[in-house]
Amino acid sequence: MGLVLTALSIPQVIFLLIGGVVADRVPRRLILFLADISRALMVLLVAVFSYFHWLQFWHLIALSFLFGVASGFFFPAYQAIPPQLVPQDARTSANTLTALSRQLGLLIGPLLGAGAVALAGPTSAFAFDGISFALSACCILAMRLVRQRTPPSPSSFLAQSNQEIRHGTIKRQSTLKKAGGDLYAGLLYVTQIPWIWITIVLFALGNVCLSSPMQVSLPKLVHDTYQVGIWFLGVLGTASACGAMIGSLVIGQFPSPRRRGLIAYLSIALSGLGTIALGWAWLMPPFLERMIAILACLCFGTGIGVFGVIWISLLQERVPIDMQGRVFSIDGLGSFCLLPIGYALVGLLTDRIGPSLTFVCGGLGALILVGIALSVRTIRLLD
Repeated sequence: MGLVLTALSIPQVIFLLIGGVVADRVPRRLILFLADISRALMVLLVAVFSYFHWLQFWHLIALSFLFGVASGFFFPAYQAIPPQLVPQDARTSANTLTALSRQLGLLIGPLLGAGAVALAGPTSAFAFDGISFALSACCILAMRLVRQRTPPSPSSFLAQSNQEIRHGTIKRQSTLKKAGGDLYAGLLYVTQIPWIWITIVLFALGNVCLSSPMQVSLPKLVHDTYQVGIWFLGVLGTASACGAMIGSLVIGQFPSPRRRGLIAYLSIALSGLGTIALGWAWLMPPFLERMIAILACLCFGTGIGVFGVIWISLLQERVPIDMQGRVFSIDGLGSFCLLPIGYALVGLLTDRIGPSLTFVCGGLGALILVGIALSVRTIRLLD
């Protein structure tokens, strides 16, 4: 399973930046359609091979790799297409609905998958999953794009750089060099906007502090420190997902709140406090211990939900439409590039000092990062 996940994740990372460049050159709806059709074929091939007893392990590796390639193209186009679908005043609400659907998928998806495997077997489960991608592709075809005004570029230099690349100043160069020029323009744009590059860097570190303990240390915290069964791990995961939905719903009620930069980072502070509380809950009596742990995960998810909606809405509003694919791909790569290192470090830390102190350290680290971010005036005043 580890090799399959590796084969899936590596091409996602490699093709993320390429997908961002393509998303700014090719119609995004077409990219989404082709990516979903490709992923449907990959999953359905697993079902077909399994049905005829042809399936071998290398098939899973190869198909997972191709699935990851398609996902690398899908993500930037998916994040960048909402401005072409909804007007600006409805964008926060649209991002809220997107976040809710994602969290519902995380809650319901495992249940549907487990139910399909239990009732009809893994072959039918893969077939059902492949059909779901095909249905998604049909929904993408039904989307209707609306005309949008392109947000002004924050600097004439960046606008000129992007214009030159897109309108043929480098026509004599190869296609690869053109793509490299587009990617360079995207990187240049990100580095010129402090609130974007600072957030990408801090979020990469924040994922190490917050996501890594949740992924690596939480099972050991539940088993060794709380001394309860695996069922409580499911309860905490559900509480976190419910918190994310609550946070998304709450921020969705305010389409254009003031000081969104301040609100976004305060929401991360809430997640950090929840992480600390999760590590210290064992100090309480058993009944209070579990209640505090559930509330801590609820706070953790709420903060992540609020931040996610605000961050995506800000990028969609402030970044020029013809630059959004590249910016979202850089954001995705930058935000999650340290997670493998974080998993390893948190695993070592959990073995050395225990899961409880690991959560406390992660939460404190997140609070320090919030303090660094809010020391930047541009972020504090970002509306």
